[in-house]
Parts: sequence; structure tokens; C-alpha cells
Amino acid sequence: MAKHPILEIKKLHKNYGKLTAVNQLNLTIEEGVIFGLLGPNGSGKTTTLGMILGVINSTSGSYNWFGKGNNASLRQKIGAILEQPIFYPYMSAIQNLEITCMIKNVDKNSISQILETVGLFERRNDSFKTFSLGMKQRLAIGAALIGNPKVLILDEPTNGLDPQGIVQIRTLIKEIADSGKTIILASHLLDEVQKVCSHFCILNHGNLIYQGVVKDDFSDGVTIRLGSTNNDQMVKVLQNFLTIDSINVVDELIEIKIEELISAEKINTHLFENNIVLNHLSIVEKTLEDQFLEILNSNK
Repeated sequence: MAKHPILEIKKLHKNYGKLTAVNQLNLTIEEGVIFGLLGPNGSGKTTTLGMILGVINSTSGSYNWFGKGNNASLRQKIGAILEQPIFYPYMSAIQNLEITCMIKNVDKNSISQILETVGLFERRNDSFKTFSLGMKQRLAIGAALIGNPKVLILDEPTNGLDPQGIVQIRTLIKEIADSGKTIILASHLLDEVQKVCSHFCILNHGNLIYQGVVKDDFSDGVTIRLGSTNNDQMVKVLQNFLTIDSINVVDELIEIKIEELISAEKINTHLFENNIVLNHLSIVEKTLEDQFLEILNSNK
């Protein structure tokens, strides 16, 4: 079933005096994805989110939600967290979400289910000031879910959290996405985008420099380089032994990419048993940073 664009951005531009925060941005996000806006601090991520939420006025350009425009009634279908979560410290989780319901003009029937979703039902009657930073962030996501929005927008959702809190937020985001919501997430962390998002783009100094699919561009796969006196026969033997994603020639060596790690000893043994003697074998470990730099260098 074909997916439809949930957000279309055309030549969106924002100047702050002589500073260009976002430069002629063109971007399309389809429904049902977890889309990551990736870039360093100051790259234009938060400004972009502010403009598509209507809280920052654009200098020029346009954006279109759900194929219907960008009016206030359409933005009611969007839940968002742009800043640090702010709630009344002496009120409980339930009381704070009740206030959110009043602000959004929706009934309170969904509060218990939302607290279950974000893992705070057992702490529902405890005051906000007793919550850890991770719990505060989860309550903020709960507040964004009030009104059952179609889209959830999160700006640096794991910023400042400890490792346990980061895992909890990442798991929660995936669970929310699995329920059918589209999620747009801004982050400066490569690891976060790779582990959470399905699609991504890279912003740098306000410019869109790359857009892609996470599993294609930030893969955990393994790259192996091999050489023998009969590379053609070697490739045939390997194709019957391994599931190979790609084959390239690099400096007269055969470079293959596979999904799962295998020891050099097993590869060498298998090829030797098939009468292939290697003169080169190396396993190339590429970090996320290496892959990210390759993208940056290829788009200069």
C-alpha cells in the first residue's frame, strides 16, 4: 500500500538578520516513518521544527501538512516537545495531564492509558518534582500524546538522560511508531538516529545536504576485503557461502558487505577447502562516524 506525504516543505527559509538559519529547505516526509533530522547544534533543526509548528515565522517558503495546508486546525493533529518539559512541580502526573487536556480542549478519558503507555501509571499520583529526568521526559511525551495526534515531533528527546533513560525513551518512541503514528525527531547524535529512525536527512549550517534511509546508509554490516589468484571463482564460492549485500572492487581487491560478523578464519578455511588460496584477507570495521563522514565528503 502506497504511503502518502504527511509533510511537504518547499523552499522554507529563515533569516535572523544577516544569519541564515534555514536555507531554502525542500523536504518530504511520508506517513508512518520515524524521520530523523540529523545535524550538529546550530544546523537549523530546531528552527525548522519551530516553523512547521507555526511558533516561528518563516522568512519565505511554505509547508503543507497532510496535503491540506498549515492552519491551526491541522496543527491540532500534531503533538510536539520543543523545549525541556515544564509542568507544575507540586502537582501529580495525572493533575498535570488534566491541565494539558484543558489546554487542548479534549476529554480526560485517555489519561490512564497514556500513563500506561509512557510507563508512569504506577507513579500517577506522585508529584512531578519527585520524578527523575527520564520520567519527566516520558511525561512530556505523554502530554504530547493527549488528543491522539497523528504526528509526534520531538526535539533532542534523550538530551541529558543517563544510559537507562536513553534506552527507555528510544523504546517508547519505537512503540509509539508501531501504533501507527509518524514521528519526526531532531538529534545531533548519530547513534540515536541509527537506532531509532527509519529515514533521515542531514542539515548543516541551515542547508539540507543529504536525505536517505537509515538501514541503507547507517548499516551495522561488515565489510571484508579479499584477494586471490582467481577472484572471479572466489566470488562464486563466497556467494554460495555467505549472504552478500554488495560486491565492489577496491585497489584490485574484492570488497564484500555482509550483515553478520564472521571470523576471518572461517572464511579462509572455507575458501581453502574449495581450492581458493587467498593472498589478502581483512575485515574492515566502519564506525557510524566513518559512514557519516563518507556521506558528508560525497556531498561537498
